[in-house]
Amino acid sequence: MQRRRYLAAVGSLAAAGAAGLGTGAFTTAEANRDVAVDVAADSQGFVELTAENDTYAAENDDGQVEINFNEESDVGIFDGDAQGLTPDSTYNFAGVFQIANVAGLGDMRFVVERQGFDVDVELTASGDEALDIPGGTSLVAADYDDVDDIPKLVQPDACLVDMTITTGESATEGAGGTLVIHAATGGNRDKLSDVL
Repeated sequence: MQRRRYLAAVGSLAAAGAAGLGTGAFTTAEANRDVAVDVAADSQGFVELTAENDTYAAENDDGQVEINFNEESDVGIFDGDAQGLTPDSTYNFAGVFQIANVAGLGDMRFVVERQGFDVDVELTASGDEALDIPGGTSLVAADYDDVDDIPKLVQPDACLVDMTITTGESATEGAGGTLVIHAATGGNRDKLSDVL
């Protein structure tokens, strides 16, 4: 009988010691998981970009939206008639492309950064599509100081983008550049402060 009490007491002490040390604790762990990433065309991405004005915007073979205000625009009666925009002029293009929030992740803030242009490019909401973005609202990142003022697309919602291009007297033949669209879900809008 004494031996049984002794073994029970030792077992209880061992259990109490293990509880004091924190059972199940570990210092390192490693778990491998497969990650699937599909690269989709602009028109099928989480932030959907679609060409709307087919005279100036189109989806290329890689599924990316390209915007051309040059001989590739197919403007004119004969091929090659219109070569581009004239110097010292202002051109307005309505509904060139669309930005849509279709990912199902809630509200999305977005702005567009202009890079490398030798002409002045303004981007504004057309007012025809977006629920919460009035027509004429600037979509250019440089026009904002506060992330809370950045245009917001509720989900699902879309914004048609109008473009105004002003050429100077000394505009060069290759005056184009790149438009970078920055987007963040509502709770992550502070991350857009780097581009303002």
